[in-house]
Amino acid sequence: MGTTFLISSLLIVLSSVIQSDAKASSHESHHQSVLDTKGNEIQAGQSYYIVSAIRGGGGGVSLDRRERSRSSVVRQHGSEMHFGTPVSFSPASASMEGRIVSLPKERAIGRMLLEMRIPSSSGTKTILESTDVNIRFTEMPVVWKVQESQGSSSPGTRRYVTIGGQPGHPGSSTVRNWFKIERISNNSPEYRIAYCPSVCESCEVVCGNVGISSESGKRWLSVSKHREFPFVFVKARQS
Repeated sequence: MGTTFLISSLLIVLSSVIQSDAKASSHESHHQSVLDTKGNEIQAGQSYYIVSAIRGGGGGVSLDRRERSRSSVVRQHGSEMHFGTPVSFSPASASMEGRIVSLPKERAIGRMLLEMRIPSSSGTKTILESTDVNIRFTEMPVVWKVQESQGSSSPGTRRYVTIGGQPGHPGSSTVRNWFKIERISNNSPEYRIAYCPSVCESCEVVCGNVGISSESGKRWLSVSKHREFPFVFVKARQS
């Protein structure tokens, strides 16, 4: 009796996971790949520079410290000759690989807990448009996140792009760490970064685009409904 119930439970869980992964794969197939300036697909874990797509609109991005703030914030360099610090990307789908599914205890198996490791069916490393991704500066263990700050001369709370987020683990505890890359030009690979995560259906998130806020002569990345930072991806040379 107990063995029959265990096998039935395994089949139900496997069926549920397979259907879930099939839906996810179907959903991802409708998204286009993000491209670099040479037309190549952006690959997870590879290094790229995020550089302004507007001539004379500044250069790349790096980390700096704002006045009246203890946290480091992502900023854009004023010179278009400065490519900044390279970044890499990790899709939320990759964080689901090797996830653990646990079955509840039943009388027949007493205190035994059955766990099975189920791999992701997507197996893709290509970054897709409008899908959740972690962004991190290359060689840094933490990822970008959205953080509110009162340390601004303008009224109200401004949301800055900072670092310190935990990579992976999509859900309510990491909802501030996920961004989306959206194409803004049909003629060239120009994009914007959006903050509107889909990793937590029950979370209340105020969506917006990552734009530029100027303070004390520096250009900081912040989230707003009224601004955006048009940029392109330049593949970084491998050392």
